[in-house]
Amino acid sequence: MKALLLLLTLLVIDTPFTTVDKEKSKFEGSWKLVKYNYDNGNELNDVPPFMKYVKNVTKSHFSWCSYNPDDGKVVGMGGGTYFYDKNRYVEKTDFWYPAGSGIPGTETSFSYSFKGKQWRIEGYIKSLTLNPSTGEFTEVDSTYMVEVWQRLE
Repeated sequence: MKALLLLLTLLVIDTPFTTVDKEKSKFEGSWKLVKYNYDNGNELNDVPPFMKYVKNVTKSHFSWCSYNPDDGKVVGMGGGTYFYDKNRYVEKTDFWYPAGSGIPGTETSFSYSFKGKQWRIEGYIKSLTLNPSTGEFTEVDSTYMVEVWQRLE
């Protein structure tokens, strides 16, 4: 009987439901963009009231959407998988709207930090350039980006 009780106790302790919260990363959750800079300047810009950016991050995937809150029209969206270590957060973009950007399939590496309920990422946004003599696209780091996301409750 004691062996059965011990076995049941170990099974309960070892279930995924008891460890989910312990394994949840700081990245996981829903976020709204509150400040940004896409041109190497030092000053961060507030997100204008006619635009909303929301980012959702799960254990392995991210997605974001930008839209006009007045009419609900989607302006842009993207998503894919991500990974991180103690120095960088890396997004591998699988889909992007509007189409034609060449961003799907690229990886973008950001440095990151957390302060209170805010998450700051910064790094170079990838883009593709066409070599006219070969017709091949080459990935380049083109624009330095800083974004500050606020955790949504």
